[in-house]
Amino acid sequence: MSTALIVPVALIEEVKPHSNADRLEIARILGWQVVVPKGQHRAGQKVVYFPPDAVLPPEVSDRFGVTQYLSKGRVRCARLRGEASFGFVVPPDDPDWPLGMNVAERYGAVKFEPPPRPDAGDSERAHPLFQRYTDIENLRNFPHVLQPGEPVVVTEKIHGTSGRIGIVEGEWMAGSMGVRRKRPPDEKLPSSTYWWPYALPELRALVESLAGAHRQVVLYGEVYGAKIQSFHYGLHKSWGFAAFDLLVDGRFLDWPDFLPLCERFAVPRVPVLYEGPYDIEVVRRLSCGKTTFEDAHVREGVVVKPQRERLDPVIGRVALKDLRDEYLLDEKKTDYTEL
Repeated sequence: MSTALIVPVALIEEVKPHSNADRLEIARILGWQVVVPKGQHRAGQKVVYFPPDAVLPPEVSDRFGVTQYLSKGRVRCARLRGEASFGFVVPPDDPDWPLGMNVAERYGAVKFEPPPRPDAGDSERAHPLFQRYTDIENLRNFPHVLQPGEPVVVTEKIHGTSGRIGIVEGEWMAGSMGVRRKRPPDEKLPSSTYWWPYALPELRALVESLAGAHRQVVLYGEVYGAKIQSFHYGLHKSWGFAAFDLLVDGRFLDWPDFLPLCERFAVPRVPVLYEGPYDIEVVRRLSCGKTTFEDAHVREGVVVKPQRERLDPVIGRVALKDLRDEYLLDEKKTDYTEL
C-alpha cells in the first residue's frame, strides 16, 4: 500500500553515542534512528528529515554531499559500523519553517516506487464503489496519532500482495490494490492472483451474507505464498489468503464487528498479536521476531489500528504500520508494487 512521501521538518529528540564509532553518534527523529557525524547535532535541533525511499534530484543530493551514499538517488536503509540508520537529516533552508511541514516538493523529492509486478493481469474498468484500500502511513512518521491507552488491535503485516474482492451493486469484483481485474474463465480462476480467493467457499459465504442487504461489500486481504514476494510463509507451491478489513456501504467495520464475522464464516484473517491499550513500546516489540506462520523468515512488521474506527485530520483513516529494522535492512527481499 503506497503512501505519499513525507519529508518533514522535525526536532531531533535525542542524541546518544554510537556503540562502535568514535566519530559518529545516533540521533532519534520521530520514530527513526539516524547515524550522524559526531558533534553536529543536538537534542531539540530543528532539521529536515529525508526518510528511506525518498528519491532526490542529483543537484539536491550533491548540495548535501550524499550522492555517493544513495542508490540512483534513492535513500536506503543501512548499517553504519553496526548500527541501523534510516535516512538522513540536514538543516532547513528556512529556519522559520514550522514543525511538521512536509517539504518534499520544495526539494524535488519523490517517493520510490518498486517496479510493477510482471504478472499484473488484465485490467477492468474501474467502479467508484469498488474502493481501493486505505494508504497506511508509517508509525515512525506519526508516532503521536494513536493516543496512549486507546484500545487498539495489532496484527502481523504479511509480505504478499494486497487484494480486494466483493460484491458491488450485485456484481462480484476482484482486484489488486489499485486496479480492478477482469474475471477469467472458471477454469483459470485458480491461476488468477486476485480472483483466486473467490474459490474459497467461506469467503463467498461471508460476502454473500451481507450483499443481499447492502450495495457495497468489499473484503480486503493479503494474498501470499509461492512467487508472490520473497517471503512465502511456508507455501512453496500454493497461495494463501488472510483478510484484514471489510468495507460495507462506505464504512469500514470496527474490529469488534469484523473479527467475529470472520470467525463465524471461518474466513482466514491476519494473525492477531495484541488487543488492548495502545503503548508504542508494545507495538515496537511486536514488530520484531519471527513470523507467526510456519516458516523461518523474519516478521515484516505489524499493522496497528484503533478497535473503533476513527479519522485523523492529518492522515485520514487511522491505520499505521511499523516495519521491523531487519526487514527494512534486508536488501534480498523482493518488493513489487501492485497497480
